[in-house]
Amino acid sequence: MTQSHRMNNSLRPSRLAVVAATLLSGCLWYFTIDIRGDFGFLLWIAPLPILWVSLQNSARVSFFTAFFAYLIGRTNWVPFLSLLMPVLPITILTLMPALAFGLYVCINRWIVLKSRSPWSVLAFPALVSAIEFVLFSVSRDGTAGSLAYSQANYVTLIQIASVTGIWGIVFTASLFPAALVGLWHFRKSPRHQLLIATFSTVLIGGVIVFGLLRSTEETPYTQIPVGITAVAEDLYQDNVPATLMKQRIVAQYDQQIGALANQGAAYVLFPEKIFHIRETLKDSLLGAFKKIAAQHHVTVIGGIAVRKESSRLNLVEFISPDGTVQEYQKRFHVQGFEGDFEPGKTIGFLHGTPCEAGMAICKDMDFPVWLRGYHNVELLFVPAWDFVADGWLHSRMAILRGVENGYTIVRAGRQGRLTVSDYRGVVVAEANAEQGAATSLLAKAPVYHVKTVYSAWGDWFGWLCVATVIGFVAFAKFAKVE
Repeated sequence: MTQSHRMNNSLRPSRLAVVAATLLSGCLWYFTIDIRGDFGFLLWIAPLPILWVSLQNSARVSFFTAFFAYLIGRTNWVPFLSLLMPVLPITILTLMPALAFGLYVCINRWIVLKSRSPWSVLAFPALVSAIEFVLFSVSRDGTAGSLAYSQANYVTLIQIASVTGIWGIVFTASLFPAALVGLWHFRKSPRHQLLIATFSTVLIGGVIVFGLLRSTEETPYTQIPVGITAVAEDLYQDNVPATLMKQRIVAQYDQQIGALANQGAAYVLFPEKIFHIRETLKDSLLGAFKKIAAQHHVTVIGGIAVRKESSRLNLVEFISPDGTVQEYQKRFHVQGFEGDFEPGKTIGFLHGTPCEAGMAICKDMDFPVWLRGYHNVELLFVPAWDFVADGWLHSRMAILRGVENGYTIVRAGRQGRLTVSDYRGVVVAEANAEQGAATSLLAKAPVYHVKTVYSAWGDWFGWLCVATVIGFVAFAKFAKVE
């Protein structure tokens, strides 16, 4: 008997039900992947209507319902992407995830119907996690766009990233709707339902229990008073001579850094690329900030862009009160915007600091493999420059690197968020600079390093998901059809 014949046509949902399920899932996806992170919890149910439809319809219907549902969701990003790129890249970035979701659903449908195994409910979460892992591992934009970041507000859940990386977050959230649909699909087999309920509860419950324990554990630590500051964007005026504009910006940073130092800050971080200067003027600018550091007895950290004859450098400077300067060059750059920047090659470890510390810059934080290189770091300084609307999202992407590797992150997002977060992803302090106003915060940054499985073993879980998908495909392919 063929796969289509095994479906009971009388139980298939009507066309109206299929359309309703597509629209419902599309609306859920629209809010799930919103870059402000307000409705991330909807990830746990957004695929459910489509998974339900797919197990009762043809592969063609399953693909197109999944495609259109996710396409509706992806339109959420169009206004934001329109600020950054032309129509063609926007179209590609909108269509490709929808095509991928259609692929997930069709492969999952085939595995479930062909294998007829209760264990097949693991196929969908393994597919989503495996394909994300493979695609983002080769992407020039790193892990930007992963569904995991929609869950960044849920401290209990994101602790699993310390073991599995972000792929464990995706797997857990995707298992929930797959299990619910599996319970419905195998409704005539109480034995299958019991097995599905048992192992799904154990897996999801285990992640939650682990998250509760890790997020509430008492870990000894010291504290360092840190300040983060960004000047008002209206200081960058086109109608003002460049020299005068830079003098005003330096003077404003002097004032804001001094205010934070007077409140007790030992380190003050400012954002990425506060200036674009010629290489011949670099020493002069560093001299101005050395003077600020010495005058206020504070270490100053922040980013500048240096123009060379045929390229540019994106740098962060670590300037001690005694005038010592340590420098890090950004490794990963935003495609299009930073195409002429030379990539750095060296991890940004700091020397002579009272704790194990390091530096990274903005886009670097989208690449988990690179951040694993900051072994034993306790405190990471990250100047950044966001795109206003993505202030929450991009700051949380960075925060998850701290969860994966067990360290505190101090991040200054120009036109974004100023954040201090601990190794659990808890935001210790935050200020919003998205609207371009002068913004500062003072916080006590916890200093510690917590060893993690992910830091030691890397993307083992991503490869496990790939192997799981291969295993399911092989099992379904050779399963006997009755």
